[in-house]
Formats: sequence, C-alpha cells, structure tokens
Amino acid sequence: MTSHRTPIMENASHEIEAVIEPSLENDELQVLVRVCDSGATFKMSPRELNKKTWLDKFSREDVAHIGFLNAATYTDQLVPLSYFPTRKHQLTPAVLLLALIYVGFLMLSNVTGARVIEVKLAWLPFFGAVSFGIPAALIAFPMTYAFSTIITEVYGYRVSRMVIWGGLAVNLMFIIGTWLLSLPPGLPSWEAQNPTLAAAYPALALEFARTFVASTVAYFCGEFINTTFLAKLKIASAGRYLWARVVSSTFVAIVIDSVLFCMILFWGRLPQQVVLTMIGIQITVKLIYELALLPAVTTVSRRLKHMDKVDYYDYHTNFNPFSFKD
Repeated sequence: MTSHRTPIMENASHEIEAVIEPSLENDELQVLVRVCDSGATFKMSPRELNKKTWLDKFSREDVAHIGFLNAATYTDQLVPLSYFPTRKHQLTPAVLLLALIYVGFLMLSNVTGARVIEVKLAWLPFFGAVSFGIPAALIAFPMTYAFSTIITEVYGYRVSRMVIWGGLAVNLMFIIGTWLLSLPPGLPSWEAQNPTLAAAYPALALEFARTFVASTVAYFCGEFINTTFLAKLKIASAGRYLWARVVSSTFVAIVIDSVLFCMILFWGRLPQQVVLTMIGIQITVKLIYELALLPAVTTVSRRLKHMDKVDYYDYHTNFNPFSFKD
C-alpha cells in the first residue's frame, strides 16, 4: 500500500487516504477514501470513483489522482504504482518552530535533570506537612510530550521521528562539546579569581554525561511509545476523540519514562525508598501537567491543521524508530 495525505481543500467532502495494491485476497486496485466530516473510511475501485457524482466530492488534485489510477486499471496495471503522484511532507514554518521549542525544552531538562529540588507542602488532608524531592527537570520535561504530540497529530509519525532523532543529536553534541571543552587547563589567573567556576565546569561535564545516559534511554523509549501509540490510535479512531488519544498515549509514555529515568540516574545514589517515591511523584506530576496542557495541545493541533492544510494519517507507515523510510 502506498499512503499519502492530501491537503484539506475547501468544498472537498472526501479525500484519498491511500492506494491499496492488488493482493491474493483482492486482485483489483482499490482506493481508501476518507469522509472529511466524520472521519469514516471506505474502499472503492478507481473505476467506481471515476464518475461525476463521486468526482465532485474530491479536490482537483484528488480528481487527477483518480483519473491516473483509473487509466492504470485499463492498461492491466502496466503503470507502476510508484508513479502515483503522492504529496510529500512539507517543512512548514510551524514545524520548524515546534521542533526548535521541543529541542529547547529537551536541553533544559537534561541540564537540570541531576538536580533534586525540595518541595514542601505545608498541609495536606490526612498527611499534614509533607516534604519530598523531585528532579528539577520535572518542571520542563513534560513540555516535550506536548510538542511531540502536536507534531505527530498534525504532521505524522515520520516527521516526529525526525524531530526526536534531531533532539537526540543536539543533546549528544552538547554533552560531547561540554566534556571536550572542560579538558583543556584553565588560565591560572582566571582560576585564581574564579575558583568556584573552575571546579564546577569539570564536575558539571561529568554530571551532564551521566544525566544524558539516563535521559536518553528514558527519552528514546518514552517519546517513541507516545508518538507510535498516538499515530495508531488516530487511525483506529478515524481521527476522533483527540483528547482521549492524547491522554492514553502520554500516560503510557510517562510511566515508562519516569521509571527508566529515576532508576538509571538515582538508583544507588539515593535511598531506594526515596527513588521509588520520586518515581511515583514524577508520574503523578507529569500526568497532572499533561492534563493541564491538554486544552492547549488540542487547540493548537486543530489550528495548525487548518493553517498548514495538513492532517496526516500514518496508514502503513513504518513505525521502526531506526528507519527513515516510509
């Protein structure tokens, strides 16, 4: 199957979602059609669609696609399906802005990940005064899920995959660069005047590296689980129930991310009970955070779909995180 997404066109009530090649079960080329309003999908042959009653429901671009496919059926499939004029992903200004902000929050999370801050709650029902520790990164990291969710929902899994790998590359460059620049000896006169900074740079470089290992494993698993789950739920629900899809995919990712990050970074460095408590607090805080961001995420997603004329569905997308092909 060759999958593509056509921009939303004014007055078009139907859109082509995918072209299904002949198989053992069905020897006829078929087109997967989506109803714009309801999100429902159905299959028809190009020959059936190539009638005025149906053509009037599609955009001019989709009409051209139907004509092309119909012509192919009369040539006994001699025209390769790879010639089908699909629309490529376009790098819009919105995608660039979302990716930059996403990487910014990711960098902030990694730089502050090893610092544990104390949270004091003066009074809680049945508990009274409570004090506990959380990683400082907990304040910034949940924002990465919000932005990766928006990118996946609007532009598709393949774009998210590139952004996630891009964030990982930027972090790797930062860690290696910080470590390398901490190796040359400092100017004696500068070290004499700034002893705290002189001692802090090498220590921070090592701590950033340790945090990078923990955050990379947690980030890699959490982000790809979130985007994969969200993309597949979008197909299963025909694009409906955005809020439920976002909550479901993010919750699974949050649990896995929190467990991996805290176990790798803090296990053996802090008491076991403190680490387990930190995991529970992280999951709770991140989930509350994402629920608070949910109205903004759904609103921005809908506006970007309208602004960029894109609402990508990952039909038969290769969800292998290590693959950059379709």
